Amino acid sequence: MTLTRFAAAGLALSLLMGSSALAQTQGKNEVSIHQAKPVDLTPVDSQANLVEALIVNARLPGPAWWKVSDADTTVYVMGVPAFTPRKLDFDVSVLRRRLDGANVLIIGQEPEVRILSLLALVPGRGKPFMTDRPMRDTLPPELRARLETRLKARSKPVSEYDDMKPALAGFIIANDRGGGVSITVGDLTDRIRDLSKSKDVKAPPRIKKLDDYDLIGMVKSLAEAPRPLQELCLDAGLKEAENGLAGVRETAEQWAEGQVREVVSAERGYQRCLASTPWIARQFKDGQDDAVGAIASALKKPGKAVAVIELRSLLTEGGVLDRLRAKGFTVTAPE
Repeated sequence: MTLTRFAAAGLALSLLMGSSALAQTQGKNEVSIHQAKPVDLTPVDSQANLVEALIVNARLPGPAWWKVSDADTTVYVMGVPAFTPRKLDFDVSVLRRRLDGANVLIIGQEPEVRILSLLALVPGRGKPFMTDRPMRDTLPPELRARLETRLKARSKPVSEYDDMKPALAGFIIANDRGGGVSITVGDLTDRIRDLSKSKDVKAPPRIKKLDDYDLIGMVKSLAEAPRPLQELCLDAGLKEAENGLAGVRETAEQWAEGQVREVVSAERGYQRCLASTPWIARQFKDGQDDAVGAIASALKKPGKAVAVIELRSLLTEGGVLDRLRAKGFTVTAPE
């Protein structure tokens, strides 16, 4: 799935921009963002804190693996990045060996697939995200300066996003790479699924796909976000643009070589905005709940299983591995 079909975020936007149900919230949103007193909000990044003991670089070929085991079953867990460049090469020898004869292949939460057209993000169609006060006039000076610098670098007028709320501007900036977009979401898991069904795996596993993100609710929650969170999302989008595709590619290549420490320390860009939004953070937690349940269920059948889970969701404090360890299972870091 290629990005201009963005990410854990915006794949539903083109379908939502004309939604009458969301359009009815426009007045409420404008009051909450632009007319109300400043909101005392310290954004909480639900994926900021990681379990340090689990952040270990791998020595086996290819990406890192964690193990969850009991007396008679081992679930091999691969953590995958949220975004990767297309056609990313990585050593699949360990993956192939672990898929062969596994009872089940568990594929974790991913973005729901909806077509995104940035052409849909025009004034009049995205009413919940529109504002009647120039957005730049509401920003802190440093954030406004970074926004204007980015727009000038793209040869766009500094007023380009003045009629949008900051969260939407951050989303567009994070994804405006001049038409040369080659980031993918779900491409790795599609390839792993295909490998599990290939002739290279003599005893293919059953596939269990966990529920995906609710993007409609996610986009609505961003439209209604209070001012501090709107500004955080703009900051996150600018950081993603400033980091650029080269950063995504470098991080993905580090992942392919099992360099876990380097991957989790990379700039997260717009993902930080999503993880700091309470409604979206609950979506991530639901995905973790499903993954914990699926892995615990796989441990009931003797033998082995494989799970593919988004890396940060896997390693977060209170995340998938942390909770499985709390249930009494043995969790082993990469070897």
